[in-house]
Amino acid sequence: MNTITFHLKNVVTSISAHILFRNYITVLMFAIVSLSSCSDDDDGPNPDLAKAVGSYSVVDTDENGDVENYTINITNATDGGLEISNFGDIMYVPVKASINGNSLTVPSQTFKGKSMTIVVAGAGTLNGNTLNFDYNIKTGDHLLEHSCVASKNL
Repeated sequence: MNTITFHLKNVVTSISAHILFRNYITVLMFAIVSLSSCSDDDDGPNPDLAKAVGSYSVVDTDENGDVENYTINITNATDGGLEISNFGDIMYVPVKASINGNSLTVPSQTFKGKSMTIVVAGAGTLNGNTLNFDYNIKTGDHLLEHSCVASKNL
């Protein structure tokens, strides 16, 4: 009888320890998952945006060596990126862009008009008040390549 009582106490103690351990592990795992999912996804405004915003005088050289001068305006977009007005001196709507550090990116964007479709894309670097960037404009079967130096108007 003592042997049965001893084994029964060990089983009860073992079951209680298992339930207690399982409950603590469940609470611990829930806390880890909850805390890791509460990371700050909104890091606030991108500090790089402020240094890119402004009006720029552009010297635009195409693949044939022809040079054109014009002005672009870079503003904050509502989606947290940038918008470039008068992009390539041909766009009547703003082109979206982003900046990370000194790297400017104009992701590929398609604009459909009444008589043609235009696809623009480009990339460059911002060094102080000078923005150097290359971009492509594709219209149908034509690909136009441009290289620009833009100086910020202070």
